[in-house]
Amino acid sequence: MKKLILILAMAAFWMTGIAQEVHPRPTRTPEEEAAKQTEMLQRELALTEQQYDTIYRIHLKYAKMRQVSNTRGEMLQRLNSMTHEVLNMLSPQQRKLFMGKQMDAQPRRPQSQVVRMQCDSVNPQRQMAIPAQEKIHQ
Repeated sequence: MKKLILILAMAAFWMTGIAQEVHPRPTRTPEEEAAKQTEMLQRELALTEQQYDTIYRIHLKYAKMRQVSNTRGEMLQRLNSMTHEVLNMLSPQQRKLFMGKQMDAQPRRPQSQVVRMQCDSVNPQRQMAIPAQEKIHQ
């Protein structure tokens, strides 16, 4: 009986180990990551060549910073800074498309007050949906 319990316990630990096995993502270099992010914006926003080059450099700068430190607080700060830099490079029409994509990509995720105000100023139709979402999260 003791052997059976021991075998079952060992099998449970073994199964737990298999279930938690992590399949690592292929790691990209900062250059590859910046190129991927910039290509995505190129497809969605039809960037000019000058915008493409400048936004690629912005993405590259932040991809290199991510390699140095990637704590949650620093990640959020980097993401916010990168978004502001990218927004400054876009035309008003591109900015509107960009912010619309950002809002549609994360509809249930609570946002900081700063990002919410920026999104509302770009897309006023979303103002009515945000208070309803806040009630759900409270």
